[in-house]
Amino acid sequence: MTVRAWCVAAIVIAITARARAHDSSPGVLAIAERAPGDFAVAWTAPVDARTPDGSLRVVYPPGCDANGARLACEPGALEAGEIAIEGPLDPRTRVVVTLRTHDGEHLEAIATGAEPRVRLARDPSWSRWIAIGVEHIAFGLDHVAFVLGLVLLVGFERRIVITITAFTIAHSITLALAALDVLRLPSAPVEATIAGSVVLVAREALHDRATLSRRWPWLVALLFGLVHGLGFAGALREVGLPERGLVGALAAFNVGVELGQLALVALVFLLVGIGRTVVRDERVVARARPLACYALGALGAMWLVDRTLAIVLTAWS
Repeated sequence: MTVRAWCVAAIVIAITARARAHDSSPGVLAIAERAPGDFAVAWTAPVDARTPDGSLRVVYPPGCDANGARLACEPGALEAGEIAIEGPLDPRTRVVVTLRTHDGEHLEAIATGAEPRVRLARDPSWSRWIAIGVEHIAFGLDHVAFVLGLVLLVGFERRIVITITAFTIAHSITLALAALDVLRLPSAPVEATIAGSVVLVAREALHDRATLSRRWPWLVALLFGLVHGLGFAGALREVGLPERGLVGALAAFNVGVELGQLALVALVFLLVGIGRTVVRDERVVARARPLACYALGALGAMWLVDRTLAIVLTAWS
């Protein structure tokens, strides 16, 4: 298949995906104590193509009685018990649960399809935010594709450590700036640029010419890492940043992202080693790399077209 055919296929797939696409956002359950034992409840269900409207319900712990937007609880029942989100939740769907007590304390938790039952906590759990960071890498295919592209570009030599480190430093900077509201850019062009970075790194990895990316891959990783950090920040805002312990949650999320990246590189290294052991035909091995580059490039092109179409359609609507 020629490069032109790959591009046409990517455009067709992106247009089809755009026709079926739906926006998504996390749900929010905000509970405010107006008087001891008397709570006001504001429930916003998650917007998600996989979660039908009106299909979710909130189950409060024993000792609590819900009546529409009002909630009556025995002393300490809400803080000590579990709140559950029941219904067809996708594992990636999230509901941010917050409680502001009568004396001004703020408690919170994040429910997911994988863990729909939560306990409110006064301090954010570091392990929870680390897990969210790892999960974002696992489900953030565009970030995974870019890291794989860097591996294809550099290979498993010493420079891969420098390159991944540069990527890490860059996206850590913009992630912190964006999460702390020092830097804020529209998410649509950021996501489109991330898709373009996948196309570029796949294209550069395909050939052995002495281009800028080949000579200084760490510089490419550094520049695009700044953009990817904004993408990470957007994902973090969707989850819902805590009002207390923001810096700690941000650091833990970033640690989770790095652990996910390291696990990805280690997995690729392991699979490549197994592949070289099993497949001893050098011609097959030689064809594997360009095929991987074409696959990454086509995937990035599909995302780029899809996200660019979204920008254009939003501007026209």
